[in-house]
Amino acid sequence: MRVIRMAFTPPPLTPGVTETTGVAVLDRPTPAVPAPAAAGGYGGWEDEANQKGYERDETDTFHQFVGRLVLDGDHRAAAAGRPARRTLAQMAPGTTRQPVLLLTRPLTFTPSAPAGPAAGGACGSCNGAGGKAVDTSGDGVSRQHWQTCTSCSGTGVAR
Repeated sequence: MRVIRMAFTPPPLTPGVTETTGVAVLDRPTPAVPAPAAAGGYGGWEDEANQKGYERDETDTFHQFVGRLVLDGDHRAAAAGRPARRTLAQMAPGTTRQPVLLLTRPLTFTPSAPAGPAAGGACGSCNGAGGKAVDTSGDGVSRQHWQTCTSCSGTGVAR
């Protein structure tokens, strides 16, 4: 077994670097030739990418990758002498699958009070307003506030 030993030696100070701060002050002229991005792109790379068409995000790349994996699996299965794609019943005969999880359940409505002739109509206590404005004015000051109807819980519809 061969062991490689490495030792770290700090690099020598470069011109413009102070020992106390370690900050370099670079006085460098700007290049006469602009960078490729500033010059209008990276040659034909951007044009080739635009020719491929619109890619939403990484999802397209992932779908292409999975498609290649499926094709590779199909080729390997064909080389092994079996059908490329198989159903669960073919791979594991006699296996039963779990039922699909339904996130909704059938609703059964049981009213809390029997429906009378006025049910669904305007509330008899507030006449369908959902409450009333209560005036507590006095001493030259006008005060009003809204009081919600307790019979219909502010909906204005009789139960």
